[in-house]
Amino acid sequence: MKIRVNTRADLFEKRKQQDIECGYRIEDERPIPVNGFCSFIAVSEVSDSDGIGDLVAQAHNGMPR
Repeated sequence: MKIRVNTRADLFEKRKQQDIECGYRIEDERPIPVNGFCSFIAVSEVSDSDGIGDLVAQAHNGMPR
């Protein structure tokens, strides 16, 4: 699963490090601010056994895989 993460430029490195610590792989970094925001793609491998309901619950509860 890929998620585009947009964050304030001053929090870019901190947010990227948090996602790495949670087990995400970082792709497509865009560290140059556009209107004060930077972005990157966080990639997590999702097994076929995970249902969409589980993914929604994890996103809602802020529990990354």
